[in-house]
Amino acid sequence: MKVLHVIESLEFGGAEKVVVDLANALVARVPVGICCVKRLGELRAALDARIAVYCLDKREGNDFRLPRRLARLAADEGYDVVHSHAWGVFLEPALARTRVAPRRLVHTVHGQYLTYPPGRMSKLKRRFRRALERWLAPRYDAIVAVSGSVRDYVRRDLRIGEPRLVMIHNGVRAQESVAVARADGALTFITVGRLAEVKNQVLMLEAFARVAREHAGARLRIIGDGPERGALEAQVRRLGLDGRVELLGFRGDIEALLAEAHVFLMSSHYEGISIAILEAMRARLPVVASRVGGVPDTVADGRSGILFADGDEEGMAEAMGRLARSRSERESMGEEGFRRLRDEFSIESTVDKYYDLYRAGIQA
Repeated sequence: MKVLHVIESLEFGGAEKVVVDLANALVARVPVGICCVKRLGELRAALDARIAVYCLDKREGNDFRLPRRLARLAADEGYDVVHSHAWGVFLEPALARTRVAPRRLVHTVHGQYLTYPPGRMSKLKRRFRRALERWLAPRYDAIVAVSGSVRDYVRRDLRIGEPRLVMIHNGVRAQESVAVARADGALTFITVGRLAEVKNQVLMLEAFARVAREHAGARLRIIGDGPERGALEAQVRRLGLDGRVELLGFRGDIEALLAEAHVFLMSSHYEGISIAILEAMRARLPVVASRVGGVPDTVADGRSGILFADGDEEGMAEAMGRLARSRSERESMGEEGFRRLRDEFSIESTVDKYYDLYRAGIQA
């Protein structure tokens, strides 16, 4: 059995990290390839040397050559399973199947649908694409949802149900690769994610400004980059948080930075199963996060972290302040988070479930 993962790129992102971890863990069992339909990315450097990597250099907009090129790649290289990831590459593998049929076609839905700018034409494009998705969804042998909320809207919007609709949580390595030695000095809040509107770091900065007034040494580290960086830098200046907030951009030492921090923050309007949250749990960090999407699937409210309503600045600030005042609660929640990760969200468990899903179709 040979498995080909298909994704837009290997640039920094949650779904991209999932693909890298899946491929690295799976290649010990079967030959694995990754096809980036648009471009490669910095996460390619994290891949096992045994993994074949392809790039189809898809042009922007609709590229009607792509399904044919993807079908040819799968056929020429002898891939039995084609496993696509995220909405950006949902249509092409299904269209490719009309030319060359792999023995198993799987798609994982990691989060919300593609977003479109406002306007009448965008609305029409969105409706047309949704109709295409519903039409092509039956060509998949299995559609995987990473959380209960994702499963619910796939069932509703794509009209796909069991047994082809299954739920498999994302996972990360449960072993600690960086020793966790929290400093007793300045309290450090940390977040990891793309600087984009959906992540709502604007709310996070407002909440941190409240906490910073009561905790003079507190600081916030923001890891990631994106289109909202300039606006966030301006907000930091407006709130008088220069020297208290660091926008660090993309980093290759995230595990080490998490090991130095005390509380992990997530203020998104939407998340699937957040890899950033799972990595924070591995670092034994308590999590303060918005109660959206798959977040309640991962964070046990009151036990491994504190959840607040989407957009609730006061609720986020109160949760941050509560953990800032209590080292014992931070430590107990961090330990509970690590136990949950180890028992329910390890990459080993995730790979076992995907492997069984692949083999079920091959053996049938």
